[in-house]
Amino acid sequence: MHFTYHNTIFKKTAAALIGAAVGVAVFLWLFGTQTLHVTQDGWILNGYVETDILQHYAGWVLFRNSHWSLPLGFCDLLAAPDGTFISYTDSLPWVSIFFKLLRSVLPPTFQWFGWYVLFCFGMQGAAGALLSTRSGGEIHWSATVLLAALGGLLFACLPTLWERAFRHVALTSQYLILFALYFYLEYRSALAAGRQARWGWVFVFLPFVAVGIHPYFLPPVMLCTLLAGLELWRQKHRPVAGMALFGGGVLGALAGAFLLGALGTGVSASRFGYGDISMNLNAIFNPSSRGGFHWSRALPVQQQFPDQYDGFNYLGLGVLLLVCAALGYSVWQSIRSPITVQHWWKRNGLLFGACVFLSLFAVTNHITLGQWSLEIPLPQVLTDLCGIFRSSGRMFYLVAVCMVVFGINTLRCMCSKLSGRLLRDSMPCLLLTAVCAVQLWDISPAAAEMRALLERPAPEHTAASDYETEQIGVGNTRLWAAGPLREDRTRELAILAGKQGLATNISIAVSGEYPQAQASILQADAQLESGSYDSQTVYVTTEESQYQQWQQIFGNDPNVGFCVVNSCYFMVPLHTIQ
Repeated sequence: MHFTYHNTIFKKTAAALIGAAVGVAVFLWLFGTQTLHVTQDGWILNGYVETDILQHYAGWVLFRNSHWSLPLGFCDLLAAPDGTFISYTDSLPWVSIFFKLLRSVLPPTFQWFGWYVLFCFGMQGAAGALLSTRSGGEIHWSATVLLAALGGLLFACLPTLWERAFRHVALTSQYLILFALYFYLEYRSALAAGRQARWGWVFVFLPFVAVGIHPYFLPPVMLCTLLAGLELWRQKHRPVAGMALFGGGVLGALAGAFLLGALGTGVSASRFGYGDISMNLNAIFNPSSRGGFHWSRALPVQQQFPDQYDGFNYLGLGVLLLVCAALGYSVWQSIRSPITVQHWWKRNGLLFGACVFLSLFAVTNHITLGQWSLEIPLPQVLTDLCGIFRSSGRMFYLVAVCMVVFGINTLRCMCSKLSGRLLRDSMPCLLLTAVCAVQLWDISPAAAEMRALLERPAPEHTAASDYETEQIGVGNTRLWAAGPLREDRTRELAILAGKQGLATNISIAVSGEYPQAQASILQADAQLESGSYDSQTVYVTTEESQYQQWQQIFGNDPNVGFCVVNSCYFMVPLHTIQ
């Protein structure tokens, strides 16, 4: 028994490493090495598909220089003097905290986004390999290696993973969902076999991590934790232990949230819009996303409502064919052997129910199919509560993963009935190779387009990188907005402040109110109009008329200079320029 356990651990470790290597290879094929140069951020300043990545980067560069405090995620240099929490800039708090610990040895310009997305692809491949090899009976070692590689490849080639990479870095962390599902399935199998369930601690650790990566991963991770607790109750008749397991997950999530400042700071988590930013019923076969990438060679783009781009859940032609084949085989089996189906439902009923719940939440009460819609009225208090996760289409990620696992497991089950050990071992690999080939063929146009988008030359003139602004931090402490700013310049200016080590009253957070920061904008405007200024403050506006007024008031002051970069107008004390 002891030898068997260690042999199993060795096989699983090997499978995970193989899958991770495949995931890394997929990343390098997709994006090359450009994003891995940590001192180069021009591709970030380009904005990639949209400018959200500038918000994430700005949160990091300002947090890097902020003072340490509790909660750990507090950034006193952003939306100053109020300050904010980097949970609200989607800057991956745990990752930002880790690199902030190293800030004394980091170069002045340092971006970790490329390496983190590389890590996500590796972990996605590792978890995919583990999910693909975890069941189906004993198979030859060479077949296990192939299944691990192919499973890792298929999961690393899910369009939902590619679509989020660099557009929304935190949401590339879909490996959290895969590992939560994997450990739930392992926990369930151990209970069913009467073995010691060794993974209880994972259901505390994963919620703790998820809340500090992105809150949208918390519901699917917590659902897996709940399912593990219910299995303990159902299989071992230990309701108290099951509730304790789920309670541990809740405590882990709460501990992470309070430690980072995502809870307990007076900022409401709920936002309007539940039902608008939803998942269309055609999403799994609709190759349409933000950025206009061509996600399918075979399937046409379907209609959807404008805000539903964030509900992108196209599975890819290879996965769709795999799932359809698995469903067809399962229907045939239900007719041929009803007892087998009963066993399947007994084993997977709880997980299926969780997938139904997540699917309904993703679709919302505003049900849509193409341009057709039906709205089911819900109490306002309920829609406000659901507004915490208003981009509800992301809740389908776990369902999509379960569909892939169902397809692979059904394929392996089907092949296990073949005669001859060689055929039983080789056929799943051959069929899964065909699935991966179709998947890659289908989505490869998007891969070329994503590469081309990253290879665009860095912008020559941005407030965050232009030579005229590269020394405004010398001798200064603040970059102060002194009037309303164009929304498309706020993130760029926040990055400038962070790279120059300045505090700023600019707010780029997605939640929270910052009354002192807003008041400081009005106060700065009034101060400048009165003919005075702070000698350690750089002032900025995006209103040309206001800039001209500054020049009229301070144009004869030899201690003041002016510059314009990318429609951002600066008034700079001259002692800061060398």
